[in-house]
Amino acid sequence: MIFLTPLALIGLAALPLIWWLIRATPPQPRSQRFPSLLVLRGLHARRADTERAPLWLLLLRVGAALLLILGLAQPVHRPRATPGTSGGSRLILVLDDGWAAVPHWSERLRALRALGDRALRDGRQVMVLRSARGQDGGLPDSFITRDAARFDAFAGRLRPESWPVDRQALIAALHGLPAGASEVVVLSDGVASPQDDALRRALAALGPVSDMRWTGCDVATLGARTDSAAALRVTVKALPCPAARVYSVHARTENGGTLALQTLALPAERNQATAEFPLPAVLRNQTARLTLTDTSSPAPTGPGGIRLLDEGDRRRPVGLITRPGDETPLLGAGFFLARALGPIVELRRGAVDKLLASPLSVLIAPDGTLTQSSTRARVEEWVRQGGELIRFAGPDLAPGQEDAQTPEAPATDPLLPVPLLGTMRQLGGPMSWGKPQKLAPFPETSPFAGLTIPAEVTVSRQVLARPAADLETHVWARLADGTPLVTAAPLGHGEVVLFHVTPGADWSNLPLSGLFPEMLQRLVRRSTGLRDGGTATTLAPVAMLDAEGALVPPPPGARPLDAMRIGHVVPSAEHPPGLYGPRSERRALNLGDSLPDLAPEPLLGAPVAPEGAAADQPLGPLLIALGLLLLLADLALSLNRRGLLARTVAALLLLGSLPQTLHAQNTPNAVPQAALQTRLAYVVTGHDDVDQAVREGLEGLSKYATDRTSAELGPPDGVHPGTDDLAFYPLIYWPVTADTQPDPRRTAALNTFMAHGGILMIDTLGAGTELDPDSESGMRATLRRATEGLNVPPLTKLDDRQILAHTFYLLHDFPGRVAGQPIWVARRGDVALDDVSPIIIGSADWAHAWAIGPDGGTPYAVIPGGDEQRTLAYRFGVNVVIYSLTGNYKADQMKVPALLERMGR
Repeated sequence: MIFLTPLALIGLAALPLIWWLIRATPPQPRSQRFPSLLVLRGLHARRADTERAPLWLLLLRVGAALLLILGLAQPVHRPRATPGTSGGSRLILVLDDGWAAVPHWSERLRALRALGDRALRDGRQVMVLRSARGQDGGLPDSFITRDAARFDAFAGRLRPESWPVDRQALIAALHGLPAGASEVVVLSDGVASPQDDALRRALAALGPVSDMRWTGCDVATLGARTDSAAALRVTVKALPCPAARVYSVHARTENGGTLALQTLALPAERNQATAEFPLPAVLRNQTARLTLTDTSSPAPTGPGGIRLLDEGDRRRPVGLITRPGDETPLLGAGFFLARALGPIVELRRGAVDKLLASPLSVLIAPDGTLTQSSTRARVEEWVRQGGELIRFAGPDLAPGQEDAQTPEAPATDPLLPVPLLGTMRQLGGPMSWGKPQKLAPFPETSPFAGLTIPAEVTVSRQVLARPAADLETHVWARLADGTPLVTAAPLGHGEVVLFHVTPGADWSNLPLSGLFPEMLQRLVRRSTGLRDGGTATTLAPVAMLDAEGALVPPPPGARPLDAMRIGHVVPSAEHPPGLYGPRSERRALNLGDSLPDLAPEPLLGAPVAPEGAAADQPLGPLLIALGLLLLLADLALSLNRRGLLARTVAALLLLGSLPQTLHAQNTPNAVPQAALQTRLAYVVTGHDDVDQAVREGLEGLSKYATDRTSAELGPPDGVHPGTDDLAFYPLIYWPVTADTQPDPRRTAALNTFMAHGGILMIDTLGAGTELDPDSESGMRATLRRATEGLNVPPLTKLDDRQILAHTFYLLHDFPGRVAGQPIWVARRGDVALDDVSPIIIGSADWAHAWAIGPDGGTPYAVIPGGDEQRTLAYRFGVNVVIYSLTGNYKADQMKVPALLERMGR
């Protein structure tokens, strides 16, 4: 034990004086009131005056004074067997501050402070070495001090980095230190590296080494890739742990909204697990990142548990114009294009009108699909607005006559990048002197630059471009003899690309090679509207992922990346994890995609548990508290001797109960809160994620309605129909999940609720929509099973002529998280309660659109998105609330013109 204020111990000299004063001053005698003087006859004379204080009172007061004096001296208890106290004039603290230290960073800082403060109080020098390179690209200088205040300020500025530690640089820094006369404590992240043996030798040369470790169960990385079936597969790599772990992977938008959730189990002692993430294309294209959460640990996963998605992860919608016979295996154009594009894009097939009815990134037109003038006009308009049109040659573009002007290939056709010679060039064969041509290297300005050309790819037939002065500016690929193979030209805000061969294997074997899908993938990536002349060979850093998982500006030491090597680069201070390159070619560098499998690091010294670095325990506050308690005990005993203790306790109890009495007088009898304040309700499903989202959604709707209408709504309640009383609620929101089962008690309660004027709003949460397109048939069966026995009147589709469409806001659309879904309400004339529909059924997932998170933001994205859709969802919710509170009062407004006409008469 040590004393931080030893001068306060001078007060111990006053203890003899206190002893003498207490003994010399007896306590005041107790006064006693006698009811009658007759009692005095029974008293015997005895000595009643006190000459000295009793010994117990003397010890009590001296003990209180002693505790107060010792407490003011600030004694500190130091644990015995702790690292950093074995000797040596200097303590060296080696701190791992890379990405793997993030889960236990606060504990590491506490241990660092405790070890450093203890050594400084012993008069030793403290040196701190960090093992991760700084944001300037170099290893931070060692910190050396003997000043406790300076050390605390330094520790308060420490932050972890989002890249791995650099063991090689740390070893070089250790070799520059004098050997011996030091004690070393390593605060290791526990992740193995190839330099561990060299690091152990370098540390041992400095003095005795202690290795402090935290549990490796919280260190994990998240990776993802697209498999051959175009599905997104996520991989979790972690340090082995004795217990099984369950992770949740969230797909999030740029503003943090949750799009989807997938759980992944990692068995005990396993360090890797992979699972398919069922993410529809429409949600995948809106996903900015995947985040990993360990459901059994509150520790953050840091940048290792974040996987940024880039342009290569997007599933862009590509339209393929088809004709009968195009899907014939090994013969049809659609057969080869579907297999080349299927794994990398969302491929849609059909006629032009059907394809252009929904948003597209690229439109592919094989030969013969653009023959009608109306079709050509619509495609031209689409391209001018920013579309990417990819065309392929064929017999229709080369009818076999020189300079032929066919309806599809006139010399000035806007849907062709260059004018064509109306003939086909044949290379090789019995009627040709030539031989099939190989491909020439791609020009540096071509989007295909950098792609490897297989030596076996040849072209036997092609459509020739008409010679022109600017032909070279339109050529992206050519044959070995210089004739164009792929040409392109801008058209309005879009672009037209022409392959001078067919997409099948009849004119060339290019569609049979791996080069063909790579070329198409490069073209699809160009469909963002940024025409910069070709694929960038170097990608400049745009944003860095910091230790807290936020995207921040790149550090000064960040360097550009080679676009061809980004998949093989391990994140570092020079190449931090984050986003690189222009918007149209943005690539993400992720820890989980680049790091090897994680393995535990061998011990670098004597093992030490983090508890061994517990901070010194100050005893001063405890001693002062005990001294004050003794003084209170002395006061109580003194009051008791004077007969005032009971009165004092009664007075204190009366004062303590007075606030509770006043509160009880102002509090009404216990009644349900829904009876005192209008509240919305929702049926509890038992799924925590669904119940939380619905509760946040109804909270957001209640606040929105309170701010904009005269309705004052309280927080929503979760109810169990058949158990809870539903009579207090005007509206109950029922989210139907796939595992909902029939319940007669619930059905009876809901029937009674609707019969007495309540409105039941059933939502299947986007089943059968783009959120979950494969669940439509299953949800229909679930809905029939869940509503079995429910008194549902004949239904009709909600339109803008229904009262619900203009109860408060005048609406024509009723979107939720998903737009365009039908809503079913009771048919007019078939409802007993004044034509007020007791039930509303839909699948637009309104709760997620209404939801307001704890930070006040909207955590769930809407589809297809935009603030306007969310505003319409809120307005429809307000209409439903007012409809449930007021019924059909708006219907009377339809009679206003007739009433005014009658009054005018």
